[in-house]
Amino acid sequence: MISSCKIKLAVKFLAVSAVVLYLAAPAFAIVLDFGERVSVGLVSPVENNTGFRVWGSKYYPGDVLSRKMEDYMLKRMRGVSRLSINTVQGTNPDYWEMDMTSPHDLIVKIDLEEFNFKKTDHLGSKVRWDVALRLHVYDSSKRLIYDRIVEERDERRYPLYNDVMENTPVYWDMFEKSPYWPAIRHAMDTALDDAVGGYNGYRIVGRIVAHAERVDGSLTIPKKNQDRIYHINIGVEDSIRVGDLLAVTRSSSVRTIAPETPEMHFPQVVARARVIFVKGRDGVVEIVKESKNAPIQLGDAVSAPLFGRRDGAAKF
Repeated sequence: MISSCKIKLAVKFLAVSAVVLYLAAPAFAIVLDFGERVSVGLVSPVENNTGFRVWGSKYYPGDVLSRKMEDYMLKRMRGVSRLSINTVQGTNPDYWEMDMTSPHDLIVKIDLEEFNFKKTDHLGSKVRWDVALRLHVYDSSKRLIYDRIVEERDERRYPLYNDVMENTPVYWDMFEKSPYWPAIRHAMDTALDDAVGGYNGYRIVGRIVAHAERVDGSLTIPKKNQDRIYHINIGVEDSIRVGDLLAVTRSSSVRTIAPETPEMHFPQVVARARVIFVKGRDGVVEIVKESKNAPIQLGDAVSAPLFGRRDGAAKF
């Protein structure tokens, strides 16, 4: 069942250690309530501010790259649990219209600012590319709260002398099979992760609430691992799945001489835990890495990005 509670900004809950994690994050980092859905709008069209164009076909001599980027981004966004996705028409914020259900709904604008490529031939072909997207994130009042350049640079070698860019105009059916389209997609994935996942967007946060007791004779939890198994208070309804790697965090606090910030908090990752069992509103994790100087304590926070990797490569 979808909760009707409002999204809580982390900075409002200084007394809750599971939420203090976000004080070092950008101002729009948001902790989701159990089962809560939020709205995110994608500005349409995605702007192509480069001189590079991709034709739909020889019968359709018009640029389709912007539309293909928008279609891809919408598909990825709609695959994120607990997000309600809309499109917002036009490039001028004054004319944007979206049904805002929460003051912390977001509007995301993505522009393609650079697309450079180069090919050299020597014992085959080596192609290089440089992609740059500009990511803008707005709050529900259409105020810009985040602005970042996302870059993707790489290269690939082919044993044969061949490159899709040699013939102009460039048609979509060939461009889609080239290494350049995956490079643009990867940059869009990074931008989406920055907008709605990690510290720069929505996160799922819970707590370690109890040790997991081992039943005598149990084969599920080996006796040697018994001290590394804990219960958490988030589960399937919070998009947590078996195999997810969660960050276990704890914050230190210091008094300051600044009257506007009398106390400051420093969140630190003290362990990582892999989910081994999960159901509706709770789960069980096994600690896979732990700080020797800060062993796990009941009440420590566990967190995961709403979107993005949960295999240890995620940003915590």
